Amino acid sequence: MTMDIANFYLCTPLPRKEYLRMKLADFPDSIIEQYNLKQKATPEGCVYVAVKKGMYGLPQSGILAQQLLETRLNAKGYHQSLHTPGLWTHEWRPICFSLVVDDFGVKYVGKEHADHLVSAIDEHYDYTTDWEGKRYLGLTFDWDYDAQKVHLSMPDYIPNAIKRFRHERPRKRQDQPHAHTPPSYGATQQFAKQESEEPELDADDKTFIQQVLGTFLYYARAVDSTMLVALSSIASEQAKPTATTMKKIKQFLDYASTQEEAVLTYHASDMILAIHSDASYLSEAKARSRAGGHFFYVQQQR
Repeated sequence: MTMDIANFYLCTPLPRKEYLRMKLADFPDSIIEQYNLKQKATPEGCVYVAVKKGMYGLPQSGILAQQLLETRLNAKGYHQSLHTPGLWTHEWRPICFSLVVDDFGVKYVGKEHADHLVSAIDEHYDYTTDWEGKRYLGLTFDWDYDAQKVHLSMPDYIPNAIKRFRHERPRKRQDQPHAHTPPSYGATQQFAKQESEEPELDADDKTFIQQVLGTFLYYARAVDSTMLVALSSIASEQAKPTATTMKKIKQFLDYASTQEEAVLTYHASDMILAIHSDASYLSEAKARSRAGGHFFYVQQQR
């Protein structure tokens, strides 16, 4: 099952008060009248507000809310692993869960133990539950218990992103998320790429590029690793983007809009993980190189 706490950052007691100065003009008339703010305002028309509990925009709200949640879980016998951050177990109950901010991904044996966790959260928070465990952190899980498999996907994420950025789907399928670096066969020496002398894009185009990168990065990390190299390469140019950067973004969006929905499948097996890693030399701008790797499972020898 999965569980999500609502309004997690709000109403966490602060160890000390914080103060805000707000213009009286920013308050609704009903609030001004209810709290008699005109008499409390400064000659400049400002009101000083004491903040006693967590609120959005307060930098420490996140860590304070997390620490309070940990304290409350510890009191119920739940403790975080010393070696795997985010993995929680109970002192004796057959239950464990991954905790990401306020989202719980729970594995249990016996519903009464899951009910114990739910009751612990119910004492202090509003929350929602999914007893089929199909939704977690924006991911959709398709569980196949008979075959001991689980399929991870993010349906509609790509179509919604393409619609958001108003990108027109190309007629021809794009199978490259980014342009490759042509090899120079027979060369005895390699040279770094020349830095672009193109003018920088305006603020709107720069924001567009940053929004595309931010939107697709989570999807790439979650289910479609084929996008990671392209996103990483473009991200290195986002501070000073040029027309070439925008061209790369357009090619990436062409790729995203013409590929099938990515689905990751995990299944229980006795196979072992193998990793091959390597690095490319002078393959990025400013004489930078890139490290990469490929991991796969191999059958364990008997």
